[in-house]
Amino acid sequence: MICTVLRVDTGLPFITRATLITNADGSVSFQLDNGNFAGQEPWLVGQPSTYGLRYPDGPTCGSYQRASLSGNAVTFLTRPQDNPCTYLLGAGMAF
Repeated sequence: MICTVLRVDTGLPFITRATLITNADGSVSFQLDNGNFAGQEPWLVGQPSTYGLRYPDGPTCGSYQRASLSGNAVTFLTRPQDNPCTYLLGAGMAF
């Protein structure tokens, strides 16, 4: 399924176009057209929120490229100590 992930604060795309992948552990990932996976930059202690900052795209789907999906809400929680970053999902299927 092709999808777009939008920022809640601005409505601008966080991930413009990707294929929604459901992983074996129940998480979801976003595979870009070039085969890489998109993800959320982890939170850094003492720094302001990293909401809206993309982790470098990569060919391996690691913890920073995995999210939970609840309805149309996508939440990246990269590590237990990180702040959850939630986005809106728009998905569609061509017929």
